[in-house]
Amino acid sequence: MKRRASILAVFLLIGTMAFAATIGAPAATVRLTKTTPISMADLEAEVAQYKANTVKQGGDPASVDPLQVLNLLINNELFRQGAARDGVKITDAMVESAYDSQKTNLEASTGQKFTDAEFDQIIMNNFGSVDAYRKAIREQLMVDSYVRMKKSDMLGTKVQVSDAEITSFYRKNKTNFISPETVKLSHIYIPFTNDAQKDAQNKALLERVARDIKNGSLSFEKAVVQYSEDAQSKNKAGDIGWLTMDNMEARAGLGDAFFDVAFTTDVGNVSDVVTSNTGYHILKILAYNDTKILQLQDQISPTTSTTVEQYIRSELAAQKQQANYYAAINSLVDDLRKSATINILYK
Repeated sequence: MKRRASILAVFLLIGTMAFAATIGAPAATVRLTKTTPISMADLEAEVAQYKANTVKQGGDPASVDPLQVLNLLINNELFRQGAARDGVKITDAMVESAYDSQKTNLEASTGQKFTDAEFDQIIMNNFGSVDAYRKAIREQLMVDSYVRMKKSDMLGTKVQVSDAEITSFYRKNKTNFISPETVKLSHIYIPFTNDAQKDAQNKALLERVARDIKNGSLSFEKAVVQYSEDAQSKNKAGDIGWLTMDNMEARAGLGDAFFDVAFTTDVGNVSDVVTSNTGYHILKILAYNDTKILQLQDQISPTTSTTVEQYIRSELAAQKQQANYYAAINSLVDDLRKSATINILYK
């Protein structure tokens, strides 16, 4: 029994040593200017991250190929060594500037302002830590700077978009270029107060104003100056711009009654008093557009001069520029791999 126990202990010890050796073995080694191992732990962590991201996007985590992920890690290391060799330097100030730009972009896209602490929390919620995000920014800046240094010829190629490409794209995506029902209007506005009696008086006042406008004893424009309490539109004859029928955010803010009157009153006419979610209005309809499929020379919206053709040309040009950028990255990766010694140990 003692002998068997000793033999079993030896086998267990050998098995443990073999397991430890497997875990500690690198998945690959990379040498351009120095030999750098990529550990199994690094690979497993990266694979886990890719699987998590795949699940978030509704994909199958089993589709993540560890060997492909390993090759991406190899490419990243080659970029780091190549950039260091060729004098690419990313300073802390550059990283901080990019981080601040991300905050500005988020504020612009959401229409909200964030304190530094609030933005840091958003980053932590999405990327784990601010340090990890700043590290990712540094890597992106390094790759971008290095590609622009080494492949300026590819990136400097002027992008051309032909009329035929624009027409083809438009025909394939025609039903996406739909202008919704829109109306342009002016208003005379008095907001609700916390006093019910005062609100009733304000409503009665606007009802009298509406009658005076309709019988011709008072012009709408003069009534705006005399009675409207909307400071932003008062110096524009009450003009509050375009309202879109499918704008659910505006509908929630103004209410169904406001929308119903705005879209059923004829152009040039003035409404009776309308009660919205925020106060009392008299509306004047300045222009109306019915729903339609836009043609190439139509404006993409009433608030911009950009035509559908110009929009498509810009989009196709951006796609081609992005394709050129990725081609430049792949070309630089090929150059680095040809100069490097890469030993893939992962099986």
